[in-house]
Amino acid sequence: SGREHIVFGTVLFGRMHAGAGADRAMGLFMNTLPLRLDLDETGVEESVRIAHARVAELLSHEHASLALAQRCSDIAAPAPLFSALLNYRHNTPPMAGVGTSELSGMEWLGDEERTNYPLTLSVDDFGQELGLTADAVEPISAERVCGYMQRALEQLVDALEQAPDRPVRELDILPAEERSYLLE
Repeated sequence: SGREHIVFGTVLFGRMHAGAGADRAMGLFMNTLPLRLDLDETGVEESVRIAHARVAELLSHEHASLALAQRCSDIAAPAPLFSALLNYRHNTPPMAGVGTSELSGMEWLGDEERTNYPLTLSVDDFGQELGLTADAVEPISAERVCGYMQRALEQLVDALEQAPDRPVRELDILPAEERSYLLE
């Protein structure tokens, strides 16, 4: 986009600072708040450390409403703080650790994710591998978004291993076929 600052929404679990008794409360405590990252001359390794620190700092505000975040920003309502959502999910296999006696009489009917954001990208952490899922409103292609993210992650890992001081803005996030599509 040619911009040095990007803002997207990130999903927070919400139970970390929910207080006494939260472990016995039913329902989701999830919240979505804006996260700003800088794509500048800062090295890749330092950029990752800064991103980690910003997410950690955001956790102390995980119960703040999005309306409060809007009021604290320089962006006047009704303009949105962000239009893209990134959800990093720690996943375990379905019903992991649950025996067959506990499942007796239960049937998995399925699930369906919904969002109000034009672009949602979920990174699923399965422990030894990552999965990418995107939900996008036309004309954005979910497959293309996942391709960008996969390429960005590959470039990030390579830079961390081989050139941690390389400016984060120099990472090449375009897959070869996407570069060809855009240029030709």
